[in-house]
Amino acid sequence: MSEVHRERYGVSDDEVDIERIRLAKLAEFLDPGTFRLLTRVGVEPGMHVLELGAGTGSVSAWLAEQVGPGGRVMSTDIDLRFHASMPSNVIVRQHDASRGRLPAGHFHLVHARAVIQHIPERVEVLARLNEALRPGGAMVIEDGAMAEFVEQALPEPLGSIHRMVASASTSPWRDPNAGVRVLGWMRDLGLEDLDAIGRVRIMRPHEASGEWWFLALERAVPRLVEAGAVAEPDAATALAQMREPGFAMLGPTSIATIGRKPAIT
Repeated sequence: MSEVHRERYGVSDDEVDIERIRLAKLAEFLDPGTFRLLTRVGVEPGMHVLELGAGTGSVSAWLAEQVGPGGRVMSTDIDLRFHASMPSNVIVRQHDASRGRLPAGHFHLVHARAVIQHIPERVEVLARLNEALRPGGAMVIEDGAMAEFVEQALPEPLGSIHRMVASASTSPWRDPNAGVRVLGWMRDLGLEDLDAIGRVRIMRPHEASGEWWFLALERAVPRLVEAGAVAEPDAATALAQMREPGFAMLGPTSIATIGRKPAIT
């Protein structure tokens, strides 16, 4: 992986195993809602579908079942270390969404989940996704609104450490609140039949709903201690607090925005 890719994705080679677990938990948590969403939008046999930023490939595998042997799924990610093996009707491609080209007018459906927030050229990427759609095709973008997640009330010192780690995820190339802006970007692209669905859920320890974040904290907190940003006793207390039986916190708000490319009349 290039240095730019490593900086953006944030996973060094010695953290691959824990990141693989974290992504699997995140997929377990998010996939049921994504499958319901895509079923509502419409996925039919024979379709050509793009899954941008596929991660583990769990959504791509589900899409492959829906489109059947006569359809095709292009499953892309900048980092394929976590991507599972796929059925024969899935094309797996390493692809940098900020630079890579896509076939024009090819896809009936394009979908991206928790991807656009990580790309500084996000408006340009959405324009390229629009170009890749067939007339009448659907664009489905799931992304976050993290402000409430960051600022929620939590016991101390967990609350301060949570805010420190969550706020640190903001950078010149990442917009953790991109989900609230996608509708406007789709409107500017001329997409029609615009719709949006928001979801927020409870996160608990030892459940997929929370483990994706708690594992991230367990990875980040030792670095904060090493840097002198957090005292070791506070770090130990915070990590214990989030593992207490009965602990619960709000997850990030996920906003699914849907639009269709105008059909040719």
